[in-house]
Amino acid sequence: MNIPRPNNLLYFPSANIRYTLVLKNACSTVMATLLSREGISVNVMDVDEVHRLAIAYACKETQQGYILGVVRDPAKRFVSAFLDKIVVNLRPAVWRSIVIHPSTRLSLPELVNSSSTDELDIERLTFLDFVSAVALIPDLHLEAHLRSQSWSLAGRKHDYILSVDSPYWQRQLADLVGGNVVVVRPHGTQQYAYPDNAYPNADHMTIGDLRNNFLLTGRLPAAKDFLSPKAVDIIRTRYKCDYTAIADLLT
Repeated sequence: MNIPRPNNLLYFPSANIRYTLVLKNACSTVMATLLSREGISVNVMDVDEVHRLAIAYACKETQQGYILGVVRDPAKRFVSAFLDKIVVNLRPAVWRSIVIHPSTRLSLPELVNSSSTDELDIERLTFLDFVSAVALIPDLHLEAHLRSQSWSLAGRKHDYILSVDSPYWQRQLADLVGGNVVVVRPHGTQQYAYPDNAYPNADHMTIGDLRNNFLLTGRLPAAKDFLSPKAVDIIRTRYKCDYTAIADLLT
């Protein structure tokens, strides 16, 4: 099957940078910084505005300029997408790509068989259930926030690769762009995390319980609370191509 390349390349002429957009990889901050270099100010609390303004800079593969890619630890990225797009800011396109996929009958047979409809009730899934379901779904059938980073990065020779997990990445971005970094609101849902390890078994909490807890307290377990050894093992297997690609890109 001929799968088209993702339409995710943006060109910012003032910095002469072609940016490969990868969702959940601090893309709002990167785009806001590049927009600022173009003389465009953004509302740092409005992620949607940043994306709307940046899309005007979409370009073709033949556009000249240095190509910038930004990578992130796959496990942290996955939890960020789960909390942001499933728990806090429910995006139907994200969860429906999971619950209606045929492979969920293999990964979650008990939940499927006990469902009164042809699809799963997202509220009943735990984080581990969600990871197990995603593990069997190919990138082509996943919403963009959950696809492998390799899906977006492959096929381009990047001149610069930054890692969000590096404490110096914002300074590197500023040097590369030639201007100040414009930090858009904290990414994912880390700003909602409890200051201590309040939920050591967060990976077993249902999405419904997580949502209710967030509505009552405005807080969620920290990302690390979801990453039990079992969850990490599943994520590492599912996103093996990302771990390999990132290791190669950063060496």
